[in-house]
Amino acid sequence: MACTGIGLTSKQGNPFWARTQDFEQHFEYSGVKIPKGYTFSSAFTPFKSEKFVMGIVWANDVREAPVILDGINEDGICGGSFYFDHFYKYSDTDSITKSGKTPIRGEELCTWILTHYSSLDEIKNNLSNDIEITNEPGPMMGMSVPQHCVFNDETGRSIVVEPSVNHGFSFFENPLGVFTNAPTFDWHLSNLKTWLERISKRTYSYDVNEPINSFNLDEFTTGLVGIPADYKPESRFLRASMAKLLSIKVDDEDTLNQIFQLLTTVNTPKGLLRIHQEKEVLVPWTQYTSGYDIKNKKLYAYTYDNQNLKVLEYGDFKDWSKEIEYYTFISPRKAEPFTKISDWKTGDITL
Repeated sequence: MACTGIGLTSKQGNPFWARTQDFEQHFEYSGVKIPKGYTFSSAFTPFKSEKFVMGIVWANDVREAPVILDGINEDGICGGSFYFDHFYKYSDTDSITKSGKTPIRGEELCTWILTHYSSLDEIKNNLSNDIEITNEPGPMMGMSVPQHCVFNDETGRSIVVEPSVNHGFSFFENPLGVFTNAPTFDWHLSNLKTWLERISKRTYSYDVNEPINSFNLDEFTTGLVGIPADYKPESRFLRASMAKLLSIKVDDEDTLNQIFQLLTTVNTPKGLLRIHQEKEVLVPWTQYTSGYDIKNKKLYAYTYDNQNLKVLEYGDFKDWSKEIEYYTFISPRKAEPFTKISDWKTGDITL
């Protein structure tokens, strides 16, 4: 319920993307390699994957009902699914079926997109004609889970997909590469621009597609002074955006780590966010953080309890199994001992 994503391009022009997965319930999570032709038999309408996809799935039981939370497909389309609260517009199954579209649940949106489309334009041109999201409840949370998504490609372009209109989807170009939860993405952009005008000498036209450039080191800004410090989506969007806009450019080998550091501005330690419901208080936390080297198709991840980084490489999909394969990135925390040294050359122990 408090997820955040940030995309960043290296000095060499290569795109990277990372996200936090924040939630208040315990689900199973696993890395996966999903072969082309694999059938998602547990989906509301069973369908086959038309792409090879590597990513992270979640469910009450991922062997019974794997759902992609974030991933990358054979064409380099990379992205993830984020909670969308009450801004979604879902439909009844009968009306979807009569329109000739395939009904799926909200939590299956990212899975469908990564397993079916080769480009961001293909998503924008075909999704609203291919599927619609049913309001019939499913096994996750007893509902068709409210979700919207962000996707990136190998050029660094990013788009947002939101089921926020009747019988279809809203699509936004993402000029910033930052993403959180509700409200709708265009609202977040307008809200950010009002803050940028307060803390810098910039002015904006408030066109949804206008660029939002990074701050040069010599450009005046008061930075994060006055930016809300709470964990609501609109506040996290502001902090993540400012973190990215103030970030310096780094090389390929350092870009993913830079995003992980930027995401620390929005991580949710247990207890800092409390959601009061009728009979209980929910306590979300940052359950895992994943990151993608989009060009080289590598997935990195670490968890709240163990920040030692794990990696899963795409490799050649010709070598993949014909069945779905699972890879755990969850393990107990283990501290490595300091290494005793008596001699070193200049730079060896300099950060």
